[in-house]
Order: sequence, then C-alpha cells, then structure tokens
Amino acid sequence: MTAPSDDFGGLVTRATRLWTGNFGNLLVLSLVFALVAWIPVANIGFLAGYTRAVLKVARGGKAEPGDIFRAWDCFGDLFVYLLLVVVAMFALNHVPVIGQVAGFVLSVVVAPGMYGIIDRRMKLMDAFRWSLETIRGDLAGWILAVLVGSIFTAVGALLLGIGIIITLGWGSLVMALQYDKGEQPRVIIL
Repeated sequence: MTAPSDDFGGLVTRATRLWTGNFGNLLVLSLVFALVAWIPVANIGFLAGYTRAVLKVARGGKAEPGDIFRAWDCFGDLFVYLLLVVVAMFALNHVPVIGQVAGFVLSVVVAPGMYGIIDRRMKLMDAFRWSLETIRGDLAGWILAVLVGSIFTAVGALLLGIGIIITLGWGSLVMALQYDKGEQPRVIIL
C-alpha cells in the first residue's frame, strides 16, 4: 500500500500533464469564466459550469467554453451551500488567532460537497453529510488538494491578476482529480 503523499504526487503529476495537454482549451475556458464570474449571483451557475468542464477534462474529455453556461440544474442547492459557507467563513475570520486556520479547515471540509452538488446533483444536506464522510476517508488527500490547488491558482493571481487565467485550470484539475479519486469503483474481494 502506498502512502497518501505518494498517491498525491501522482495526482499532481497527472493534473500537470492534463493541464499542459489541454493548455489552450483550459486557457480559453478560464478566460471566459473570469469574464462572467463578476456577475453577482449568476456566478454560482458559472462556477458549476466551469467545474463540470474541468471534470470533463479530468476524465479525458474536451471542455468547451459554452459548458460554463450549461449547469443551471444545480443552482439552488449550490447557491445555498456556498452562501452558508461564506457566512461561516466571514464569522471565522473575526475569531482572533485561530480564525484563519479554522477557515482553511472549513474550506477543506466543504470542498467534496460542492463537487457532489455539481457532479452528482446532490441535495444540500446530503452534500454536507457526504462531504464529511469523504473527508473522513481521505483527510490528508483533501487537505493537500485544496492547499496545492489554491497555491497553483494563486501563483497566477500574483502575475498582475491576469495570470489567473493561466493557472486556474491547473489548480482546478488538482481538486477535480482528488474528487474523482474518491469516485473510483472499488473492487470487493469475497
């Protein structure tokens, strides 16, 4: 059996290969997302579309910029889910010393649920429960995926902000592959 860090290294390598192999496609996808993500409330639907497009790339498909506009079926549950997370993050940011750490922990804990709503069309409470179960199953993998995915994305933001369109796909692929890792069929040996 391999250590979680060995599995994660392979995941980052695979994300990097997918990112470089689909660079132009992901660049256009991220550019379109960056242009429409500024629209209040509707940006939740565009986030769902972007996430589905990245999942398509992670699964070997080819995403199209139009995919960003085709994910309104999960809007309601995703909106409430993210609203609750934002309110909790806001409250945590006002807690001295440990607030920032608690905010990061919360972002890790809720990440799988967001994918569950977007990809599996889970309902709000089912997504929270499933997210907790998923985190319990691979806490180290999710912490690394959220941390490394955020770092990859932030590197682009440091390049005068516009570089985020270059690195957003890379960071998103890391987290999408972590999500898909948990979705692999399991073989049961009797």
